[in-house]
Amino acid sequence: MLEKIVTTLLFCISLLPAAYLRYYPFRSIASPVAKRILLCGHIYIFLLEFVVYSALFTHNMMEFSSGVFQRLYLFSYLPYFLLLIFTIRPYWFRHLFVSGIQAMYMIFIHTVSMEIYKLCWPEFWEHSEILPYFLLYIPLFLAGMPFMERLLGSLFTPELLSRRPDFWTYLGPVPLLLVYYHGNMGYYSLEPREMFMPAIHLYSLVSRSVLLLVGLCLIQSVKSGVRQMKLMFQIRKRTIQLRDQLTRVNEYASALREEQQKMAILRHDSRHQLRMVAELVEHGHFNEAEQLLLRVQKEVDSR
Repeated sequence: MLEKIVTTLLFCISLLPAAYLRYYPFRSIASPVAKRILLCGHIYIFLLEFVVYSALFTHNMMEFSSGVFQRLYLFSYLPYFLLLIFTIRPYWFRHLFVSGIQAMYMIFIHTVSMEIYKLCWPEFWEHSEILPYFLLYIPLFLAGMPFMERLLGSLFTPELLSRRPDFWTYLGPVPLLLVYYHGNMGYYSLEPREMFMPAIHLYSLVSRSVLLLVGLCLIQSVKSGVRQMKLMFQIRKRTIQLRDQLTRVNEYASALREEQQKMAILRHDSRHQLRMVAELVEHGHFNEAEQLLLRVQKEVDSR
């Protein structure tokens, strides 16, 4: 009974790093309320699943075997998946993309753990001992977490998440489709003795490594595309700024031309009026000349 409880505990614990890895790229936009909901939700899901599965296994209501745990994984991980996508939304296709990358990483770590287990403890493997597998899988998964966090951490920023480029609609499901395709290649349908063949060891490691490499290439492609998109937005922003500056320069030039036209009219009127004042003074009409000068002064002041 103790072995069943410890194995179930490790199984439930193994779901938490994968759930955190999916949350990590979206942490920058998660509000304090969303973070609190996710933390409490993860604790409640973990405790509920542990209690339920422990009761089922200890009371022999569910078969205690590796195949059962494989089938339970998707069912047990689904609440964590739904909790995140409905707490941090509406980034549905980005959630699918991160889920696919996380699944690729999980399958790779699972394969490495299985191969180490089969090679180092074949007697436990033959008796379907599950506990050593989780004792390998969890430390290996945690060891690669910093690398995956660096890759996924810069994938989304608040600025980029505020935009919704169309390519996510098509790219988002691709990693999950690759995982589904790879998971239906018949590896798990092999006979137990066939799984110890060197060719099968090599095939499983190479194929899962290639799958993870494809995921890493997808991440780098997205990052490159995001950088190009960010550069385009910066160029567009700079173009708009230059256009605004040109508009202000044109407005200033138009205002300057209007002032020049006014000054030209003023100079023309001033020459005409000064000629009239000179004629009046020349003929001795000093009062009329004075009145004309006062009128010219009022016109200049009014302008």
